[in-house]
Amino acid sequence: MPYLTIHGRLGRASLFGGIPLGIAIWYTIKIFRMDDQELLRSALDPVLALSDIPFLVLFAFIGFALMQSLVQLLLCVRILPHKSLGRKWFPVLAGTMFLYDLIFLLAFYPAPGMNDTVFMMDNPKYAGVQFPWLYSLIYGYGAEAARKLFGTREVSIFILSCLQLAVISAVLTRFSFWVKEHVDENAGYILYLYFLLFPMSGNYAIAAVRDGLFSAALLVWMWLFITKRKEKWERGRYILLTAAALGLMLLRSNGAAAAVLMAAFLMYHNPSWKKILAVILCCLVISIVPGRMILHEMNEEPLFQESMGIPLQQMGRVLALDGSRSESTVLLMDHLLPEENWKNDYQPYTVDYVKWNDDFRRGWLNDHKKEFLLAWADTGLKNPRLYLEGWMTQTYGLWSLIPGAYDVQSRFGWALTDENTKHMLPADNDRMAVGNFPMPSRLKSFLANFQYAGSQFLGAGFAFWLTILLSAAFYADRRSWCILAALPLLLNTATLLAATPAGYAFRYSFAYVWGLPVLLILLFLRPEKEEL
Repeated sequence: MPYLTIHGRLGRASLFGGIPLGIAIWYTIKIFRMDDQELLRSALDPVLALSDIPFLVLFAFIGFALMQSLVQLLLCVRILPHKSLGRKWFPVLAGTMFLYDLIFLLAFYPAPGMNDTVFMMDNPKYAGVQFPWLYSLIYGYGAEAARKLFGTREVSIFILSCLQLAVISAVLTRFSFWVKEHVDENAGYILYLYFLLFPMSGNYAIAAVRDGLFSAALLVWMWLFITKRKEKWERGRYILLTAAALGLMLLRSNGAAAAVLMAAFLMYHNPSWKKILAVILCCLVISIVPGRMILHEMNEEPLFQESMGIPLQQMGRVLALDGSRSESTVLLMDHLLPEENWKNDYQPYTVDYVKWNDDFRRGWLNDHKKEFLLAWADTGLKNPRLYLEGWMTQTYGLWSLIPGAYDVQSRFGWALTDENTKHMLPADNDRMAVGNFPMPSRLKSFLANFQYAGSQFLGAGFAFWLTILLSAAFYADRRSWCILAALPLLLNTATLLAATPAGYAFRYSFAYVWGLPVLLILLFLRPEKEEL
C-alpha cells in the first residue's frame, strides 16, 4: 500500500478518522495548557479562536498522516488462527475466576462501592428520581431486610456482589470460550487470563456499582454484532438480546438510548427486524413504566437536571464569562440558583457543583422544563462559541487524548461497611478503606492495595480514539462488518457526549477495558464472518 494517499479505502479511512483525530489532539493540548495557566474561566482567552486556524490545518494533516501510518502498521500484523472446539473446562474456569475475585471481595467486605449505592440503600424508592428503579429497589430493600434479619446491611451488599461476580465471571469466561472456538484457541485463553488477572477487571466485577454489569451487557451486544446474520434468528439470540437490552436500560440513564441505537443497526437488513423491535419495545416498557408508577405514587418525577448536564454547563459558561443573555434568561437562571453562587460554583469540567448546590431549585426546574429549554436555545443562538466551549470542556475526558485514566470514579476501594457508610462523602468514592472481614490485616492490606493500585487503564478519550483507529483499519482491510463489533463501545460514548453527567468519571467508559482486546483479536487474527 502507498504511504500517504487520499484515494481508496485507506485514504477515506484516514480522512474521516484522521482529521477529527488531529483536531482533538490540538484542543487536548490547548485546553490542558489553558487549565494549567488558569485561563479556562477567562473571557479574554477563548478556547475557540481564529488564531487556531493555522494550527487546526497543521494538526488535521498530522492526524491524517498518523492515522494512515498506524492503520498500515496494524495491517502488517497477521496471526494464523487455530480454533479449538469444546467447552469441557468452562465450569472450572468460570468457577476459578469467581473464586479468584472473591478473595479480593473479602478484603473489601462487604464490597467496595460509592455514595450512589449508599443513597439507594437509604432511599430505595425515592432514588428512582436519579437512578434506574430496579437496581435501587434491590439494594434498598435488600439492605433493609438484612438489617432486620442480621442487624447489619453488610450481608445484603456482600450477597448481591457475589451474585454480580457470578454473572460477570460467566459472561467473561463464556466470551473467552467463544473466541477459542470460533477465532483462535490461544487468543481465547489469553483473553481469559486478561479478564482474570487484570486488577481493574476484577475491581468492577466485585464493586457494588452498576458499571460492571452494564459493561458486561455491552460485551453481549458486541457478540450480537460480531455474529450478525441476515437469516432469521433462533430463540437463544432473542434471549441474549433481551438480557443485553435490559442490562443497559435498567442499569444506566443512557442505557435506553444506547440500546435503541444499537437495535436499529441490528434490524438493518435483518428479516427478523419486527421481532427485534418488539423485544426492544417490551424492554423499554419494563425499564420505564414501573419506575414512573413508583414515583407517581410518591408525587415525584425523574430529575430533569440529570439529562440537562451539558445545557446547564453551557448556560453556566455564558454567565461566568459574561456572555449575552436576555432579561428573561437572567431571571430564570437566578431563580434556579442565585447568580453569585452559580459563578462561584462554575467549573469548566463538571456541572456537578452547580446542579448539586444546596440552593439549586431542581424541583422548580422539573416544573418549568419548557421555559428552561427555550431559554437555553435562545442563549445558545446569542453565544454559539461559548456553548461549543462549554460542551468541549464538559466532555473533555471523553474525547481528549490524555493517556491515563483519571482518579475520578475510575476504581473502587471504599468498603461499604456500616461504619464507613454512616457519613460517606463523595470524596470517599476515590479513596480506599479495607473491609472488616476477619483475615490477617497484612494480607487484607496487600490484597486491597494490589487491586486498587492496579486498577489503571487508558483515559476514556484515548480509548475512544484507539477504537476509531481500529475501525479505520477494519474499513481499510475491507472488513467493514468488524466495525459493527465496535459499535456498542462507540454508541455508549456517543450518548455520553450528548448528555454526560461527568466526563471525567471513567466508570461510564469502563466497557473499553473489556471491549478493546476483543477488537484487537478480530484485527490481528482476521476471522472470516462466515466462521463466526
